[in-house]
Amino acid sequence: MNLKKAIVATLVVSGMLAALAGPIPASAEAAQEKQQEQQQAKSKEVKIDKKMAAKLQKAVNALAGKEIKLKDVGELNNGQVTAQSADGKYGVHFDPKSGKIWSVSVETTIDKVDKKFQDEALKQLKSTYSKKKYVFNKNVRQSRSYDNSKGKLGDYVYYTLDGKDFRALVHANISEGYASASVTIDIDKKELDPKLLKSATEAIKTAFDHQFDVTKAEIESQWTHHTWVLEDDKVTVYMENGKAISLINEQGNKVTTNKEMTEKEAKEAVAPLAKKLFNIDITRYEVKWDSLFKDYRFIEKDDITAVRAALDAEKNVVYIKSGSRAAAGN
Repeated sequence: MNLKKAIVATLVVSGMLAALAGPIPASAEAAQEKQQEQQQAKSKEVKIDKKMAAKLQKAVNALAGKEIKLKDVGELNNGQVTAQSADGKYGVHFDPKSGKIWSVSVETTIDKVDKKFQDEALKQLKSTYSKKKYVFNKNVRQSRSYDNSKGKLGDYVYYTLDGKDFRALVHANISEGYASASVTIDIDKKELDPKLLKSATEAIKTAFDHQFDVTKAEIESQWTHHTWVLEDDKVTVYMENGKAISLINEQGNKVTTNKEMTEKEAKEAVAPLAKKLFNIDITRYEVKWDSLFKDYRFIEKDDITAVRAALDAEKNVVYIKSGSRAAAGN
């Protein structure tokens, strides 16, 4: 696929994914869980005015090909509002501040998904991990981008296909006929490459002085880019080409301001690990506090983040990331 098209598709789908993202569950005592859920649901309700309702109605009708009754109250999740149909089958996802519609979605079934899109997902799944058999579940979530300037459905369509131990996201441009897929596959720890596991274990020992005992493993991929994600009850590590690129102490408590330590102190704490883990010497790099992610960026040149790290109050590393994960902050 043409690289420019691929980038555009990824950006559009990123917006659609943000619109469709679910709420992050809050931890709570079992006895309080129901009450908290009710309070949270109420606080997330957004009243939709008549002008916006008409715009949403037009969008959902275009996807359905018929009149669909939407609820007059939407649900706010991660900065986006979803207005659902009464039966929950359809949804319109929009930005409440700008009124921009990100996408329109519908619950559909696998038999209604074009075979070429199913084949695209299967091809990516098999090229990522060929040792499994992949059979799609019946239910599928389909989303369609929306062209706000023209007031009609956009060219990008997005399918969520899943099955036993895997998820596939197919994004396509229906007018130009191309598609790509990204997949996540759960892997039994017994099937892990011993060399991969050894590399992860050594990196985690170096970063956190923790004896890694993997409890969950999965592989993520898009095109030819593959990332392993390994977890235990304390640590998550991301691996590419057999090496750790991101390590996170899930139990750590990072500082949330840059007042606890100077940039020099942050660099002194992170530099030895960056060298040992990634073979990156950050001693001459510029250090910047990132107020969005509440961590430190170590910049090589042209404002490109080579390493990113968060520290706790005792200057212990809570997470350390390199490459694209350092640059993006994810």
